[in-house]
Amino acid sequence: MSVEAIAAASQGAATPPPVDTIQAGPSASIADQASFQGSLTAAQSIVGPAGADALAPAMKAVFGQLEQVNGEAKNVAATAKAAQAKGTELTPGEVVQLTMRCHEFMFHCQLTSSIANRTSDGIQQLFRQQS
Repeated sequence: MSVEAIAAASQGAATPPPVDTIQAGPSASIADQASFQGSLTAAQSIVGPAGADALAPAMKAVFGQLEQVNGEAKNVAATAKAAQAKGTELTPGEVVQLTMRCHEFMFHCQLTSSIANRTSDGIQQLFRQQS
């Protein structure tokens, strides 16, 4: 899935439901719902609809890294399927090559996961400091 497809999907999910389908808790009055809908409509008219170009460069970088890891997984799978389709046993060199590609893929997965965890920890710390 590409960055543009994700942005388009999130744009479709971000559109507000019609006024008659907004759900509220049991203690909300009709006036509360109407006020909320009016505020939501006013905010969207100021900001405007978000499109595929509205993704921040940081988000594009995150999705780019995830697409790279996904591409590596497809390459490793294709190499393994090609070796299996040959029908003969793998040579020692092919085994080493496949093993190295698997290790490289796992290294990139762990690196991406570590970066995501550190980023999450940093954001949580920022929120704690601000509150």
